[in-house]
Amino acid sequence: MAIVTRSNVWSNYLQTYLYKNVLENFEPNLRFYDLGEKPMVDDGFGTVAWAKPSKLTATPTEATLTEGTTPSSTSFSYSVITATPVQYGLFVELSDRLLVAAPTRILENAGTELANNLGRIVDQVIQTEVMAGTNVIYGGNATSRATVDATDTVSSSDLRRAQIKLRAANAPDFDGYYVAVMHPLVAGDLRAETNGEYIEFAKYATPDRLFAGEVGAIHGVRVVESANVASFSSTVTVYPTLVVGRGAYGVTQWGSLEAVYKPLGSGEDPLNQKATIGVKIDFAAKRLQEDALVRIETAATTI
Repeated sequence: MAIVTRSNVWSNYLQTYLYKNVLENFEPNLRFYDLGEKPMVDDGFGTVAWAKPSKLTATPTEATLTEGTTPSSTSFSYSVITATPVQYGLFVELSDRLLVAAPTRILENAGTELANNLGRIVDQVIQTEVMAGTNVIYGGNATSRATVDATDTVSSSDLRRAQIKLRAANAPDFDGYYVAVMHPLVAGDLRAETNGEYIEFAKYATPDRLFAGEVGAIHGVRVVESANVASFSSTVTVYPTLVVGRGAYGVTQWGSLEAVYKPLGSGEDPLNQKATIGVKIDFAAKRLQEDALVRIETAATTI
């Protein structure tokens, strides 16, 4: 004969109470879209293009005129950089019983999580493009990604070198500054320096316009944090910091992010058993000015 105890009576009798306010999933701040050029694409076009004129480099000798003699013409042309959109999308299925019985705002919650996920995907697509740039600085004593070790963390001199490299290339800036997007672990190493070169944004002498996520400035570079900066696997985890000038890369979308809801009974659903909610976007990213992009690759101190 089974022995009925207080504990198993209550476990069979009591119901689980589901709190109607759902817990919030933590989301990273996405920064790469904000810094890209955003051309407007009219309806009916499947590709966007950026035209770049050739830079004229005639010397004083070549530009010197001889009286009465027509000089040779200077060659001039355009290069065209194109981007074709890729469509990205996600959806979830929701059962009829779940839609009726769920005490939470299930459609709203599902839609929010789908949009957040797709936002991270777009951010990662941009990073895949811009992190393939050719201008690279390695932290510490490293000379390649493979030689970055745990001691090769970011330093103020790395940001100074990147700023000088951009200035020397005449890369356009943002109101006098370049912008560095870095992982919070990398930013933590920069703040840990004791040379006083890094200035927290709260200590700015003038109330300059802040970039979203800006935490400080150093050597003419505004520092912006994002936990969504993707790392590279190597001997150690390598974190890229992207230092950019204005117009360095372009991002474009063919229409805004679209939410799609299909109610019960849509499509092949003869018994009205499932609904779906999804999100999609047509999107592309493209590097436009290699000389306006510098990538710093370092290790980072983990907490």
